[in-house]
Amino acid sequence: MFLRERITRRRFIAMTAVMAGAAAASLGASSCEPPAPNPLVPLRGRARGMTHLAWAWHFGVDSPPERIASVLAQNNMGLILKSHNGTEWMSRWDSSDFAITGPGRIAILSNYFERYGIPFHTYCVLQGLDPQREAAMCADVISAGARSIFIDVEPWSGYWQGTPQAAQYFGQEFRRLQPNGTLYLCVEPRPWVIPRIPMAEFASFCQGIAPMVYWETFNTSENVRYFEANGYPPGPAGICPEFLLDVSYSLFAGYNLPIYPVGQGASSYDAWVRFMSRAYQLNMGAVSVWRYGVSNQDIWPLLRYVQPRPPVTWDEAPGLAIGSTATVANTGACLNVRERPAATGRVVDCLFDGAKVALRDGPVDADGYRWWLVEVRNIKGWAAESDSRGNVWLLPS
Repeated sequence: MFLRERITRRRFIAMTAVMAGAAAASLGASSCEPPAPNPLVPLRGRARGMTHLAWAWHFGVDSPPERIASVLAQNNMGLILKSHNGTEWMSRWDSSDFAITGPGRIAILSNYFERYGIPFHTYCVLQGLDPQREAAMCADVISAGARSIFIDVEPWSGYWQGTPQAAQYFGQEFRRLQPNGTLYLCVEPRPWVIPRIPMAEFASFCQGIAPMVYWETFNTSENVRYFEANGYPPGPAGICPEFLLDVSYSLFAGYNLPIYPVGQGASSYDAWVRFMSRAYQLNMGAVSVWRYGVSNQDIWPLLRYVQPRPPVTWDEAPGLAIGSTATVANTGACLNVRERPAATGRVVDCLFDGAKVALRDGPVDADGYRWWLVEVRNIKGWAAESDSRGNVWLLPS
């Protein structure tokens, strides 16, 4: 393509050195946000409504944020990222560059994912040993930009160890700090486990329930016996998606809260089709996937195709404008910057994918292209926004 002509070896080496120096200078900068999604996706407006969601424990085990962002954006999904465990932020367990160290990192990640139309939620494990501190941390997460917090309440070692009074105190303190903050209660739908947590107390201040519908994990002979003993015989199919969804509905519908089941991501595509079908029959309008790093990759397009109920809409995406910045993308080589807004203009620079530019003037339509006056590294020139086939070279950033 004549807009991306060859550059000399000397110039290529010089440009590479500049980029390498900039990259080295940014290493370890805790205030930096993750790289652009890879593969790159366009910026998008804010999602309105509850999307399907994917859970991530932390970036060190699930995937880097730029990869997660690309997959979720392409499939119209949101993210539930673990923010803290008890009273400790996830950086204790996550050594990756973008580990959650506190509200400041939450704000960076929320802005990053939401910019690409990916609703950003978090989750935490509540322990109940210091409910005042746990409530304050959850309130800080909401203040930093998370849409909601899924509170994981289980009666096992390292999980909930508190009393019903501790649950009530947590709820009162959270609501004092965040009267309009959104909490979802994440619990196991095993009827003999529910009495071991203060279910009624938590449900009184949460806005929804997210039962862990892990049909493969729970499909053991011991669990079959326990389900039977508690009045829920699994039947010939055993502990399957439909069975656990039916049990979840029986256990939780009485709280009059929306139910958003969490499906077993490592399971088969066929099992997920059945899971989605039965969830919708029970008016469970959106689901989530535990968890991103271990999930069957075939389920992402399924979740894109089977839309939440009610459907989600997105605000109008931001566009290019004078005074804003843009990111070079999709060139396959580099994007020519020309002396004037014309295909025959002299080339004054060539920008690699990922380069950030400031928009100083434009647009100017000429020679079949839309041109913007860009500035980078004290160099100004005109660059084309896209080609005639729809490949966008300048994305809003």
